[in-house]
Amino acid sequence: MIKYTLRARDFAVQAANLTSEPDRTGSAQTPTVDDPLNPIRVTVYTTTGVAAELRIAQRHLNLVHARLAYNNRGSVHRTAADTVYAEARSRAEALTPEQRREESLYALHSEDDGLRMDALNDVMVELGELDA
Repeated sequence: MIKYTLRARDFAVQAANLTSEPDRTGSAQTPTVDDPLNPIRVTVYTTTGVAAELRIAQRHLNLVHARLAYNNRGSVHRTAADTVYAEARSRAEALTPEQRREESLYALHSEDDGLRMDALNDVMVELGELDA
């Protein structure tokens, strides 16, 4: 597993790595940003190279932006991904715990499915149905 740190600007990943190094933990890691309100650096982990690192980083920045738009309305200009996340979040909040648990087992087929699953997981964590 390689740990990549990339620059971010306006919630968009920049193509050049700041650093890349072997991950010392040896296990899968969750992407992170240095500041969720205005990320300058994003750190991702992958074994499949540069193209994957860029996709993972941009997907994570999209999620951070969508969460920010949802939780702090008006703080950022809304994007299509923000709308997908907000609609999925509202839908997940309306489901019963059993329905959320069942839906969490569905396969992901697109970027929008990934955002929908992140919204579902966020609701389940907030309601204590999943560990954080």
